[in-house]
Amino acid sequence: FMEKYIDTLRSQSIGGVIKYIKLENIADAKIELLPKDEQVRICKILDKVKSSINLQKHQLQKLDTLIKARFVEMFGEPGQKYKNCEFRRLGECSIVNPTKNKNIADNIVVSFVPMTAVSERGEIDTSCEKEYGEVKKGFTHFVERDVLFAKITPCMENGKGAIATNLTNGIGIGSTEFHVLRPIKNISNSYWLYVLTTFKSFRSGAKKVMTGTGGQLRVPADYIMSYRVSLPSIELQDEFAEFYRHIDKLKFA
Repeated sequence: FMEKYIDTLRSQSIGGVIKYIKLENIADAKIELLPKDEQVRICKILDKVKSSINLQKHQLQKLDTLIKARFVEMFGEPGQKYKNCEFRRLGECSIVNPTKNKNIADNIVVSFVPMTAVSERGEIDTSCEKEYGEVKKGFTHFVERDVLFAKITPCMENGKGAIATNLTNGIGIGSTEFHVLRPIKNISNSYWLYVLTTFKSFRSGAKKVMTGTGGQLRVPADYIMSYRVSLPSIELQDEFAEFYRHIDKLKFA
């Protein structure tokens, strides 16, 4: 029943690249009204499911905490000088908002990633596909293994960001509200960059320099480029990446 209901709403969606559903389409939808005792039975089942989901969310939070603890153990606190690491600007360790590749044919299929396709836990949904010619203008361009950082409030404060993976043809086009950090070969890798940007201290600093008005506050690219970090060797970063991928498998399981 729900699949039929969702399909009906989907058929009524309007808009261009980003489609939406009018409120009246939802309000006017007819649904089957079940007997009260059946509603109560279903609610009890849903309560059990909710409890299970909450437990698993707690377990996932613990694994996220473990990743950050390992980061600090290996590299120190973000923004602070650590052991013998070079203290460098993040703009020297990554390419921030790289220029787009202009040599892509318009008929090439790419992943389209709106802000809603990126979670606060590093998850990214790349299943939406568009022809490059349809979305090449007016959006943010990135490639496989680039790091996405949500720059607009409240997405930034909520922790939205991810490593771009499983992109169709290795190419992604997404929301203009992303900053892109591209790792530099033999200097940085995606996992070190991504986890660095998830720390509360990094995002708190970003919040202090946001510009704009009302609900349109954004983190300027200069904040990321000038942020100073202890740059570890690429070998240590790769070791951390292996640890991250192992924990990621546990989270998926």
